[in-house]
Amino acid sequence: MNIVPKAIIFDLDGTLVDTAADLAGAMNFALEKFGCPTHSVEVCKRMIGDGLKMFAKRALGEDSQHLRDEVLGAMKARYRDKCFECSRLYDGVFEVVNKLRERQIRLAVLTNKDQDDAERIVEHFFGADTFEYVVGVVGGSGVKPDIAGTMKIVESMGLGCEDFLLVGDGVVDIRTGTAGGIRSVGVSWGFRRSEELAEAGADIIIDSPVEILGLVA
Repeated sequence: MNIVPKAIIFDLDGTLVDTAADLAGAMNFALEKFGCPTHSVEVCKRMIGDGLKMFAKRALGEDSQHLRDEVLGAMKARYRDKCFECSRLYDGVFEVVNKLRERQIRLAVLTNKDQDDAERIVEHFFGADTFEYVVGVVGGSGVKPDIAGTMKIVESMGLGCEDFLLVGDGVVDIRTGTAGGIRSVGVSWGFRRSEELAEAGADIIIDSPVEILGLVA
């Protein structure tokens, strides 16, 4: 029997907000500072999704891994100052989120962004009270597909995993849903291709935010 969800956990980067240009800009600033080659936004999109440490590792390449901590520190500092320069909500996201709230669907954000950056961005685009929980990475721990953050949300809401959908644009989001026993919804407008999401085992793939409303009808 198909259970109508009571709550939705959203990924942030590439799902709710297009942050690619600002993330790429901050990383390229740091790479250039240490004399390393930079990357296009499109290339950076392929590197984003598994936390900032992995982003830095991928951006540096094998021969420059000794610079990872320095590059990561410079990237984080730059991103804090420049994270709203180019980032924008995907078309239709704001309206869909508000309609979900009107339908009394409970909402949370689960991201591999650092916790402080995640909170700032969510508050900037949605206000402070739209999502019950914003769960990011603290001290390098809890990076998806680790399900610690997912279970924190589930338990805090007092619901069962079967009551949720997990919506995201990345393979890591699909794997997180699978690991937590939560139905996963892959979105095609983000940083990964639909084919990758399907191969990862997404239960549903959608092409527009408005399709989310049909999943809670």
